[in-house]
Amino acid sequence: MSIRNIMTVALTLAAAICLGVSGTAMAKSKLTIGTASMGGNYFNMGAVIAKTFNSNIEGYTLTAQATGGSAFNLTAIQDKELDFGISQGPAVMSAITTKNVPDLRTVANYNGTPQHVLVRKGANIKSLKDLKGKSLELIAAGDGVEVSSRKVVEAIGLKWDDVKHSYSGNRVQAASRLKTEQVDAIIDATGIGAAWMTDIIKSGKFELLSMTKEEMDAIMKANPEFSVMPIPAGSYPDQKETSTTIGNWTIIACSADLPEQLVYDMVKMFHAQKEALKAGHAFFRDVNPENIKGAVIAPLHPGAEKFYKELGLVK
Repeated sequence: MSIRNIMTVALTLAAAICLGVSGTAMAKSKLTIGTASMGGNYFNMGAVIAKTFNSNIEGYTLTAQATGGSAFNLTAIQDKELDFGISQGPAVMSAITTKNVPDLRTVANYNGTPQHVLVRKGANIKSLKDLKGKSLELIAAGDGVEVSSRKVVEAIGLKWDDVKHSYSGNRVQAASRLKTEQVDAIIDATGIGAAWMTDIIKSGKFELLSMTKEEMDAIMKANPEFSVMPIPAGSYPDQKETSTTIGNWTIIACSADLPEQLVYDMVKMFHAQKEALKAGHAFFRDVNPENIKGAVIAPLHPGAEKFYKELGLVK
């Protein structure tokens, strides 16, 4: 056999090894996790996840990316622009319902996030239906705030266009517009005691609005990913009463084509390193594999399924 033929065979074998029996490209080592806008909790949480991942899993590096938020992350995973993404439960439900993300898979969940309904004190908003004709902060098109706000608004009988849509772009700009009373309200799922919520409430110009039982029942009937998740009295300055509201879990999602062992290691790391995660961000305080029960909206990734099966949490 000539040297040329030998080289051709060698290159062919190398290509076959890289492609593997499935015909897919060899797993890349540089991974990304989509978060949300700079200044928000999702970006900070993504950075903590990436740091912990990189300290515990060899052979890969994970980088947190600022993005347009929950819905953006899910589409970007489907389009192979992101490997992992953080998303609010309602955004995952919307993506699954519309069948826009067939390759989306669940990795883990954490951070029970009640929907904070902040309303401007001078806007005369006494119930959710009073949002009609008022300006509602939505952060960015496709952000989880927009997705969940639309679900809430439409579930109580209002049309989406009954509210004025305000897009500040990120939470830093949104907080400024809220505190200067350029916006009337925001519906945001975030952890209790969130710094940016505290900052807005401390301004004395906004207060938490409680949902009625009828409103919560209507929202949960239309959107089963929500559940009752009250905000206890004293969680924020001058909050004398518990705020009744609904909430959802934060979901870590990924692409279906990520290697099973990689995702298994990711889930195992996520739960084993709870204290390290919590030290980086308080919203990781309720990390618990038990919470996966009843919280799987997109199908579990095989690697995640293997982990939870080993604990007897899924069949």
